[in-house]
Amino acid sequence: MRIQNFSLFWEMIIYGTLVCLICIFPKPRQLYKKSFDFSVLKKFQTYLLILIAFFTIFTANLIIFKRSLSSTLNLLTSSYSQTMLLSDFELVTLVVGILIIGPVFEELLFRVPISIWINRRFYFLAVLLISSILFGIMHSEYPVFGFVLGIVLGGVFKLTKSVVPVMLVHFLWNIFALFYYNYI
Repeated sequence: MRIQNFSLFWEMIIYGTLVCLICIFPKPRQLYKKSFDFSVLKKFQTYLLILIAFFTIFTANLIIFKRSLSSTLNLLTSSYSQTMLLSDFELVTLVVGILIIGPVFEELLFRVPISIWINRRFYFLAVLLISSILFGIMHSEYPVFGFVLGIVLGGVFKLTKSVVPVMLVHFLWNIFALFYYNYI
């Protein structure tokens, strides 16, 4: 999590450039269009996978940050909020950035390009590792956790062949993290 005024601006520049590139070139546009398969949301297995991914991310968070379940309960029930000093505009941009821009554009940037190699085991694993390393670097406040998050989200993408459940997992984790780290 980060509360920096320029962060949202730079993310918008990066993701805006990505959207422009997708719109300009036909092959990437087809690749991205193909990755938005909403039919997977009709399957019970997808929701089970989303739950498993969420709890895997939660467990990784406990292990990586050396937290216990009791400290998690204390964080979740604390009345302290890190956003008390933010203006309404800053709070809205924080929430929009974390809940909408992050899950949507990060998954478009990091998951969809690996779909080219999704059916080739070696290539997929190599690209998943590279993508997850870059995802971890982009989350510089917690690179190891970002790497693990990238692996889990890449696994969800591999199993569903759709970016929609991946965005849902990312969105759910970010909602949880807003409360978990007392941002709201």
